[in-house]
Amino acid sequence: MPVSLLTIRYSFLWQRPVRRLVHPIDLLTMKSEKEYWEKTKSLLGNESLTLGPYNTYQLRKTPRRFFITLAYYKFAAKILQRKSKILELGCSEGLGATIAGEFADKYTGVDLDENAVKWAKQNFESDRCMFIVDNFNGKSYGKFDGLLSLDVIEHIIPENDSLFWETVCQNLTDDGVAVIGTPNEPSQVHASKVTKSGHINLYDHERFWHCGQKYFSNVFLFSANDETIHTGFYPMAHYLIAVCVSPKR
Repeated sequence: MPVSLLTIRYSFLWQRPVRRLVHPIDLLTMKSEKEYWEKTKSLLGNESLTLGPYNTYQLRKTPRRFFITLAYYKFAAKILQRKSKILELGCSEGLGATIAGEFADKYTGVDLDENAVKWAKQNFESDRCMFIVDNFNGKSYGKFDGLLSLDVIEHIIPENDSLFWETVCQNLTDDGVAVIGTPNEPSQVHASKVTKSGHINLYDHERFWHCGQKYFSNVFLFSANDETIHTGFYPMAHYLIAVCVSPKR
């Protein structure tokens, strides 16, 4: 009687030696759930940090917004994960350094808010991550192959709008990539009073697209609603993210 291929396959699997999974904590020595958890905690260390006032406000007053921001940073990190030198314009208290700068050889964050940068340095500065207090518009900090700027351009005085885009370009290498995010203007009817007070330079998708095309060879525009980033209908997006590639010289 012929032996089927399926029979041979199962026979091979049956004869393979069974290997015991080695757990970092030997479960056989644990006598209770608490003992198991305490042993697990011992692997975490005792490091802690204190959030600055901006991130504390976000986490306490608008916690969903806090985690939505983290989602945007994760998206930027995925786009820039192969970049060795990353610059963040408008880094605030440095939250982006831990996500977008995770795989970079060097991360530099710049912000004009001296107190925010103090918190960034206290929590996140290292040999790979540095922070600078400065009004970055019109300034050069070197040549970076990756750049991000989230929730910043809407705070730029409209007369300095072109200068912002020029600053982005002059800090990038010829094949550099910039990830720029901003609230979508049509969504601002739902914005809080605090949010509206700081938004003085809002973009809709048409304006965002045309500005990006003016300064970059390629622009890929994404919509975002809450933590979901997608390619859906721009006017219904709460947030816009432009991935801009290769600055024009």
